[in-house]
Amino acid sequence: MEQNVNQQEALQKAKKRVNDLKGFYNHLMVFIVIHALILAAVLYFDGNLKFFITFSVLGWGIGLFIHALVVFKWNPFTGKDWEQRKLKEFLEEQENR
Repeated sequence: MEQNVNQQEALQKAKKRVNDLKGFYNHLMVFIVIHALILAAVLYFDGNLKFFITFSVLGWGIGLFIHALVVFKWNPFTGKDWEQRKLKEFLEEQENR
């Protein structure tokens, strides 16, 4: 019984991870398509790439970068090493009480 619960929890986590990745890749595809269209329009009409790069690519790019950080669970401040150190620290604190 417990094994079925663990398997179901693992399946739910895997499904969530797949959905998160799918969401990021969709975000990336939309970013690329929209910016290709905007770039074509900018080059066709006035060629002012400074505005395009500064506001469109940089602005949306920051959001896309943050989305990637969340989805790929990259955080240099609270990585696996940090987690292990904190767990050890908290366990030692509880033992000393």
